Amino acid sequence: MVGTHNSGSNPNRFPIGRILYHAFVPLVLFICLLMSSQVQAQNYLGGFQNAAHDQHEDLVAGITQHIGAKVPLNLTFRNSRGKLVSLKRYFKSGRPVILNFIYFECPGVCPFVMDGVAKAMNKMPLVAGSDYDVVTISFDPHDTPKMAAEKKLEYGTMLHSAAAIKHWHFLTGRESAIKAVTAAVGFHYVWFKQLQRYDHPAAIFVLTPGGRVSQYLYGISYHPTTLKLSLVQAGDHTLGTAFDQVLLLCCSFNPVTGRYAAIAVRVMTLSGVLVVVALGTMFGFLFYWDRKRRGKNSSPGAST
Repeated sequence: MVGTHNSGSNPNRFPIGRILYHAFVPLVLFICLLMSSQVQAQNYLGGFQNAAHDQHEDLVAGITQHIGAKVPLNLTFRNSRGKLVSLKRYFKSGRPVILNFIYFECPGVCPFVMDGVAKAMNKMPLVAGSDYDVVTISFDPHDTPKMAAEKKLEYGTMLHSAAAIKHWHFLTGRESAIKAVTAAVGFHYVWFKQLQRYDHPAAIFVLTPGGRVSQYLYGISYHPTTLKLSLVQAGDHTLGTAFDQVLLLCCSFNPVTGRYAAIAVRVMTLSGVLVVVALGTMFGFLFYWDRKRRGKNSSPGAST
């Protein structure tokens, strides 16, 4: 008598291929939709940012963002020892650079900008000289190397690491060189003769090792995590940890808040990719197990 298989144990009743099609394909389509939404969101935000930049063009003192612009590294300045140096000297190490502009006799915001830089340097895990350099340029052509040396000494006492001040460079220069470098990064200032002082914005600039503008951080206080991620990004992702790279993948810099913020679409996309990988692994194992089981059922020793 020929035996029959119990319909409840038929291995072909729920084929793995059908499960893969109905579960895997819709998930892939969902991920594609998220990626498309991300591109649309970036274009939308880019329009707002361009509009904001155009509005700043009319300001006498302020910032016009020139992301990606190249700073003229052939310009020469005097360092705190009075030696004539070119900007190129501070970009030979392959490290990103924090750049800021002040004038040494500023009675207003400049000391707060400098304090903000020093505090951020103290709190960052990145190390000046190993991971980045700092360049401070006076935009007052009447400032002297002696004044620069005094400022270097003053802020050297604020840093937790005595070696860090060696990689914080204070420069003075001619008006032509000052105007060239400030124009390159979009830093606009104006001299008020009646008040005998400059009107200028408060910001620092993060430059790539090649001297291109990567990021603008506004205000007088710079969050250590924001500055660290800006340096990691400017350093072509060669700095920081693997976790920093994941943060940059899921976060975007918000020029309004001056910090990196999570982009929901990117987070969802990354999560979706991880789910696809996990499901692909699981379904691959199930497919292998199903084929192995079918092979056993169709072997010559199987009952009929």
